[in-house]
Amino acid sequence: MSPKLTALQFLEYIRAFNKKDYPVQHAFYRDDVELMLPDPTVDSLKGKPAIIQHYNKIHEDAEEAVIPITILSDRNKIFMQMEAYFKFKKEVQRSVMDYHVHPGDVLKLTCCAIYDLDEEGKMKRIEGHLFNHELLGDVDMKEGIKESESRADEDLRLFNY
Repeated sequence: MSPKLTALQFLEYIRAFNKKDYPVQHAFYRDDVELMLPDPTVDSLKGKPAIIQHYNKIHEDAEEAVIPITILSDRNKIFMQMEAYFKFKKEVQRSVMDYHVHPGDVLKLTCCAIYDLDEEGKMKRIEGHLFNHELLGDVDMKEGIKESESRADEDLRLFNY
């Protein structure tokens, strides 16, 4: 059985995520969606309101960009290998991955996520897995995005710096 959400349609979800367009992003979720982030300092988030609350705080503290490297879609699942960048707007004692960050600091996560879809193609469970995290310091986030996208499948390049 193939999913009702293709890899290219899934990119619309990632575009909405990167634009902080929560209504479009959350239209891809079931109401009872469960999100397990690759950050071991964050408990599982259950339901759209919990996800909104979590990301409102993150995006208050930092600009975030998710860079898809590979997306695979099969059997009502989507797999995405990604790199995520956070450029912090202010000092945060315990930020993503429990880092103490300062304004201008950039954090890079290398991870993947498996998205379980229901019969209508809505996301019912998202499970993130962390490969690496690195506090890069005060660097140009666009250069990091450019480098990440250079390794991404060409049709997945959302920023094209």
